[in-house]
Amino acid sequence: MAKTIDISKYKSLWKAKKALELVKPEDRQEILRYYWPKTWKPIWKITRKTLADRVFSEYCRLYYADEEWYVRCITSGVKMYWTKAQCWHFISRWVMKYRYDILNCYPQSYAENVMLSWNYKVYTLRMIDMLWKEKVEEMINDKETVEYKQWWYEENIQERYKFITEKKALIEKKSDKDIHWIKNMEF
Repeated sequence: MAKTIDISKYKSLWKAKKALELVKPEDRQEILRYYWPKTWKPIWKITRKTLADRVFSEYCRLYYADEEWYVRCITSGVKMYWTKAQCWHFISRWVMKYRYDILNCYPQSYAENVMLSWNYKVYTLRMIDMLWKEKVEEMINDKETVEYKQWWYEENIQERYKFITEKKALIEKKSDKDIHWIKNMEF
């Protein structure tokens, strides 16, 4: 009797391989090293979309960070360090057209995002204040579907990862300068 092979475990391996092919070889290990501890899945289950989501989440929070690397929660107005915030989508992530749109995503505190179930009413009012009522209604009523291709994920990941590394380099430089200043103080 012929032995059958279960190929389901190889499908996810293929997706991870494709996701890693999108990134320049010199950046591959750095990206994997950074995103691996955050995932509960084995490394071979990271897909292009998962990698793009994680990169975009950091991009969004750093995009809205001030010069001290703090962001303000869109709903409560609480100021927090950028790593403590979450990237919240006004239009659900299921709508691919707005999934990676910076106008759709803003930093939000964990309490507002998870504990208060997104605080959607306040968020809608803030969006109307920032983007005008017509733009918000257009986003809500938009039924257009979009399917991203491999080249789009490649550009998205590389472009935004470059922005993230530049911002993090500034954070490191600023923290090194602060530490140097403290070390040179005389007591």
